[in-house]
Formats: sequence, C-alpha cells, structure tokens
Amino acid sequence: MAERIVPPELLDRLRHDRELIAGELPELRERGQRMEKAAAEDTLSGHLRRAIHQSKQPLRELAADAGISSILLCDFLEGQRPLPSDVLDRLARAVGVTVTPVG
Repeated sequence: MAERIVPPELLDRLRHDRELIAGELPELRERGQRMEKAAAEDTLSGHLRRAIHQSKQPLRELAADAGISSILLCDFLEGQRPLPSDVLDRLARAVGVTVTPVG
C-alpha cells in the first residue's frame, strides 16, 4: 500500500479546525444538557419541547411555521426563554400536539 503524503497547509488547517471544534464542545455539551433538562419538565412547555424533538422536523421550518426566529426557538428548547401563548399554540399545531382540558 502506497503511503499518502498530506501537504503541510492541509495539516495546519486540520489542526486549526480541531482546536476550534475542541473549544466549542463544552458549550455544545452544556446546551445539550439544558435542552434535556428543559424537555424533562413536567409542564406544558416540557411536553411541547419533547414533541418538537420527537417530530424530527427541522427547527428552522418549525420556527417559520410559528412565526419566530430559529434562535428564539432554540432558546425556548433550552429553557432559556418563555414563549407567549400564541406562539406556543402555533408550535403545537406545527408538530400536531393538541391539549385537551381536564374536567
């Protein structure tokens, strides 16, 4: 098998990219943990978060359907920002969730 020679510029770029990725991993891990914690809430918002995750729909499409930005939707999924009831209603419709009153 012939040995492949990797140009030094490519090696430098790969090293640089690895450093960037390693620097972002703690933040991504924290965001994932916040999303898991928020989705585990036994609240209406928690149930909606779980439905959003289970829907497998792209977040940008769900955000567009609800008339909000993807950033706002991500903040909601992380439990960082509450949403007004009209936006919650639109998100619920987008993922096919209905709420039945008890009583």
